[in-house]
Amino acid sequence: MTKPFSLAFKQQMISRLIGRDAVSAGRLSREVGIAQQTLSRWLEEARSLPYMAPRKRNGSTVSLEDKVRILSEAGKLAGDELTAWLEREGVSLAELKQWRSSLSDGENNGLLRYIRELEKELARKDKALAEAAALLVLKKKLQGVLGVEDDDTDEESGK
Repeated sequence: MTKPFSLAFKQQMISRLIGRDAVSAGRLSREVGIAQQTLSRWLEEARSLPYMAPRKRNGSTVSLEDKVRILSEAGKLAGDELTAWLEREGVSLAELKQWRSSLSDGENNGLLRYIRELEKELARKDKALAEAAALLVLKKKLQGVLGVEDDDTDEESGK
């Protein structure tokens, strides 16, 4: 008689087999002490499941901002860390894969456009910050040359 495994455990093993830093069924078998055939069967069963649409959260879908944040953070994680983090975020592994697929296939032009807009805005703000820093440096140098001390108080108002 085989030992029953929880659905969550099976999902973790499948994510280790197909995740970003996927390992072979043989290697995972040696790591966790479960037969390689069992792991392979779980993987085949998972692949044969029909596609399920993402579930709604409180009657609404995930915003573009949240999708971008989740995709960004998930890209830094793998295996058990990824599974646990997705659980805390309330996102399934299937949803994450769908978002990644949509992003790589170019199906979600709205998301791509939004990411490009954010990148442009970030570049603009970086440039403005560099200009402001350069102006402050120049101001300090000018004050040093003229021998003027920087007094941030407004003499007229007494502040």
